[in-house]
Amino acid sequence: MIKVKTIREKMERVAPGSADISSVDDPAADISSLSPSTSSPLPAVDIPNSVARSAWFIMAHLVLENGSRILDAGCHEGMLTYAMAVMNPQMKFIGIDRDKKAIRKAQDLFTLPNLQFICGDIHDSFVPKNSLDAIVNNFTLYEVYSSSGCSEKTVHMLLERQYDMLRQGGQLLIRDHARQSEDLVLIEMPDKPGGQTIADMSESDLLIRYSEQARPRDDENCRGFYLEELPARFPRTRLFRLPAKWAHEFVLRKNNRDAWETELQKEYAFFTGQEFRRTLNGLGMRVLYTAPHWDPQIIKNRFDKKFKLLSEEGTPLGPPPTSFMALATKNPERQSLVLQERKPSKKSQSSFRISAMRDDVTGRLLDVVFRGVETTEILPYRVTDTGTLNVFVHEGIPRCITNAVPRGVPNLDGKRWSGHMIEALAVPQHILHDMKPGDMRSLLHFCQDYLGLKPDMGTSLEDGPGFYPAPDSIDERIETKYLRIDAHSRSHSPPPVIDDLQGFSTRGHLKEIDAQIILNAIGVGLIPSSRLEIQILALYQKMNIPYQSWTETPLILQEEQIEETTKLDEIVRNLAMKDHRFKEVRGNAGQLKTIQSVFVDEGQTQSGGITGLASKDMSFVIPQQESLNVAVVLPLTKKINGEVMAGVIEQFLPVPQRYKGNGYILTCPSLALPKDITNMELARKYIAEKFEVQIDCVSKMGESYFCHAGVTPRRIYPFAVSTAGSTGWRKIGRTHGPTKYCPLYHLNELLYLDNYYSFMRVVALAYRSGLGLNSEHSPRSDFTYSRVQALSQPVALKASEVDTFHRPFENSPPGR
Repeated sequence: MIKVKTIREKMERVAPGSADISSVDDPAADISSLSPSTSSPLPAVDIPNSVARSAWFIMAHLVLENGSRILDAGCHEGMLTYAMAVMNPQMKFIGIDRDKKAIRKAQDLFTLPNLQFICGDIHDSFVPKNSLDAIVNNFTLYEVYSSSGCSEKTVHMLLERQYDMLRQGGQLLIRDHARQSEDLVLIEMPDKPGGQTIADMSESDLLIRYSEQARPRDDENCRGFYLEELPARFPRTRLFRLPAKWAHEFVLRKNNRDAWETELQKEYAFFTGQEFRRTLNGLGMRVLYTAPHWDPQIIKNRFDKKFKLLSEEGTPLGPPPTSFMALATKNPERQSLVLQERKPSKKSQSSFRISAMRDDVTGRLLDVVFRGVETTEILPYRVTDTGTLNVFVHEGIPRCITNAVPRGVPNLDGKRWSGHMIEALAVPQHILHDMKPGDMRSLLHFCQDYLGLKPDMGTSLEDGPGFYPAPDSIDERIETKYLRIDAHSRSHSPPPVIDDLQGFSTRGHLKEIDAQIILNAIGVGLIPSSRLEIQILALYQKMNIPYQSWTETPLILQEEQIEETTKLDEIVRNLAMKDHRFKEVRGNAGQLKTIQSVFVDEGQTQSGGITGLASKDMSFVIPQQESLNVAVVLPLTKKINGEVMAGVIEQFLPVPQRYKGNGYILTCPSLALPKDITNMELARKYIAEKFEVQIDCVSKMGESYFCHAGVTPRRIYPFAVSTAGSTGWRKIGRTHGPTKYCPLYHLNELLYLDNYYSFMRVVALAYRSGLGLNSEHSPRSDFTYSRVQALSQPVALKASEVDTFHRPFENSPPGR
């Protein structure tokens, strides 16, 4: 995710100096007084990789504007606070802890113009009310809970105090542990000999000791928890049955034996995810996002092949989450807190039409949904005086379908949203088609009527990538346009122009944000929109501005000889040909069905009661038989010469045919996950079986996202598979189309042609993750000018234009 050198490079760019901390011990110190001082040089501080990764991960969940004030509650000795301040010099940070010794150490070690430390109790009112833009509780609440005798009331009081400190729209981030279900689970561990001391005990014996000593504050007879040893399933293993909460508590602390006695006094998990949401909602906060999180480093070093968690029926549960994330924002009274499906609609007529399309070549039938909506997504931007790319995004846009009632399908990764999303601003396509090209007056009127922004003088709408959300089933192509904005434009609520976003109590607002912050938020799953990610990446390349990629993959690619490959010019020739094989036929194939439901927009009254703010009848589409969970898998391998190769499927699909006269499109293998796949570990196992590889060859490639939040609640889970060069994924019936390998860097060159954006995303993730770094064919961070040219290509390139893919970026016109 983040490399140590990144934070060191940023440290070198920060001007030497220190914050004015003369009143650091004053609980009423005003953090607005942060001012640079050149009295002392910036100390050389070695930031461990784990701290740097943690700082990036926390800040990736906060989509904040420049100048925001952020409190790190319970900062201890301040290293994490310092790392966040180094990585975000445009924001102001304050760390607070009641340990005077720790704060003094933080003051001595960490000095920055945008950093301040305060010694005080986080329960006290040490800053004015409504003065903070964000508060971070990084593994703080369980410390408060444990030190107060396991008092949930104390945690409630602390969160109330923090709510008062936040301004309207301020964000509260919780990174802690969440209690698992009340179910009993099985834990299986190796049966290894051990000693009698905590340091030397086997893990099995340590679990038995822990079951007798947990909750040592209680009377001796009240300590511990239920633990039953069962007959072993396999030789040289031991099997235990215990509550899920205590299994989670044990695996989180079993490797920290040096601090065993100290940590024994604490309970890590006290609220469930639902209780966290209910507590924050009770304060009047919109819970934007909650999710369990699995830290890949902890999983690899402490969990993998060390134990197995299973249900009582023996179903693998996978490793427990290493933390729980919750992000909430402070809302005024009677403003939207959550959008959710309430009940079936009494209206019988859907706004969607489903029709079957037949492939005249193969005879295959595909259901396609039509809704008669064609949109263009506008991404306004400006480049600051410091060279930073800022974008105006539509924040708080109502996407209630993301909270549709589950229909026999589990939530694999546990992510939940309030239904208020961040996307590019959408307008009907016909509005842009009616504009006169190059007419500044018509552009000014468009910006005034539909964006509420002031364009930069002499600018025009610039073409961006086009997308097919689901080229096999949703009749839609989404255009992208970029617009350079005047520096004096401000955040505001945009005019309502899209019908499916109207009818709720909120329509969101435009907000100017550093584009890197948006990429980071998408990278951790906070923003479940891969379209916005591709749009921003394309803009970075268009402007020739560097960006930071935090992706990585744990896969190790083995060298093998690829039997069949395809070249770039072959793909371009296929894109350029004409093909009209799909014809609409009567009826449908029974693959999709429409649902009409009433969605409710709820808020809170002054007394804390729940009130309905608005309701709306909405139509959406789900598959008749298949799961709502879809795995998109990118097969990866490496040729003997070190060249990284990616597997692709060359298909003909009905939706691209309608828009460009040719249904040819590149996709990745796609698997609708069966309904009995209930967690990510089972998903990996299922993919491994289908591709006929070991489970270690299957890796998550980025966070999940919605296929099309305006049409279906279907979720996409991206994966990568290694050592799949000549096995299961190419067998007939697995992928429904001819499959070949192509150099990864060639696929990256085609990203911004019209394509299925799930394919575009997994290729981009693989390319940016640094695969093949030791090869002369390694991916580079720069893009050629031809890829920018491709932004303006609504149809396929001609085969004769393939040589333009090698034109250097420096030959681009001024301003591009």
